[in-house]
Amino acid sequence: MKKEEYLRILAEQIRCKQARAQVTQEIRSHIEEQEEFYISEGLNKEEAQAEAVRQMGDPVEAGAALDLVHRPRMAWGWIALIGGLYGAGYILLNLLQSNFSKGNFIAGDHVKWMLIGFAVLIGVCYLDYSRIGRWAREITVAAFIVVFVGIFIFGQQINGALGWITLPILSLSLNIRLCIFLFVPLYAAIVYRYHGQGYLAVGKSLLWMLPGLCIALRVTSVLTVLMLFLIYLLILSFAVVKEWFKVSRAKTLLSLWGGTVLLSGIGYLKLFLFGPEYQRMRVANMLQLESGGESYQLRLLKGILEGCRWIGSGEGKMVVKSADRIMEGMDYGLMYITACYGILVSVLVIGMLTALFICFMGMSVGQRNRLGSIIGFGCTAAFLVQLLFYVMMNTGILPSSSVYCPFLTYGGTGVLVTNTLIGLLLSIYRYQDVLLESETESICVY
Repeated sequence: MKKEEYLRILAEQIRCKQARAQVTQEIRSHIEEQEEFYISEGLNKEEAQAEAVRQMGDPVEAGAALDLVHRPRMAWGWIALIGGLYGAGYILLNLLQSNFSKGNFIAGDHVKWMLIGFAVLIGVCYLDYSRIGRWAREITVAAFIVVFVGIFIFGQQINGALGWITLPILSLSLNIRLCIFLFVPLYAAIVYRYHGQGYLAVGKSLLWMLPGLCIALRVTSVLTVLMLFLIYLLILSFAVVKEWFKVSRAKTLLSLWGGTVLLSGIGYLKLFLFGPEYQRMRVANMLQLESGGESYQLRLLKGILEGCRWIGSGEGKMVVKSADRIMEGMDYGLMYITACYGILVSVLVIGMLTALFICFMGMSVGQRNRLGSIIGFGCTAAFLVQLLFYVMMNTGILPSSSVYCPFLTYGGTGVLVTNTLIGLLLSIYRYQDVLLESETESICVY
């Protein structure tokens, strides 16, 4: 049997189109290697090719075996787990609401957004994530222009901050501070494109932080800027540690993180001295510089936490009930859990979420395809950073602000963004045996 006929029959057995071409190429390369070996042993070209093909075995059986290996795998177990977490979070939010509020601001809308979010998750899961790598820069630029223009046309200003975009036609309001996190997988894909370019790649990667950070600065959300920059820095550090750029790891990491600390200090000083009044107050509260040392909200929060028990409700629950109102969006959901059910329950909840995100991180880092690895790392880093800032705000380490935490807070935009990122993680899992490194290397720029 001729080589080309063998490859044609073998390829017909592979049902996944994305895998067919690269598997065929791998088999072709293996046959040609064997062919060269037999030629070196004294056989002529036709004899060497025939023997190399014969050694590969029956093309139908070989193709069927490769089809079982190189095919998309649906992560139904992960999907069921995510659905269970959303269900548990919904029940918990309603239990907390029944303890602290007479309103019913969770039930209807949250169910609707959970269903829409799940549809988004499944849809993104079926998408080929390598397309993000191919068009990451173009999508980033287009998204930046659309969002930036949208802020001026449809933006809603609340307390000096442009936090929402309202689309009158769809009667839909989107939280810009949460939508910004969709820049994370795009940035990760851009960093991937520059592997092998040395310090020039580091410089280019730093410049591509600007679109997302500029939007975060435009909506004047200091915490969002900090979170997004930290996520970007973790992604860039990941690439440096993996030696993608062929630069000194120690010097580059020291420069990146040392420069970050210095610039952060300068930025906070500038904000405290020259920023808007409400932002200066937040900085002062965080640094305990205002008269009395602490803001009303911070004193209230510490009073609640001091009255909590390890198991069960204590005086903290009574302090919450004496407060003016339940905080919108369940930004302080962890604090409510602690007040109502005890410190141990809060620790278990945060521990389970941390374990989930670490599992996602392990799945991402273990990918053979570096594009999938860095995109997955970026998505997981976004979840872990959000969780970290959420815990710090609920324990009084950070000043009062709006910080979304997957599964513990509600809101349509948060659910959509979270499920989009989870969908990307599941897409990486789905195509891990389909998209090999050779398939995505072609998108790199040298």
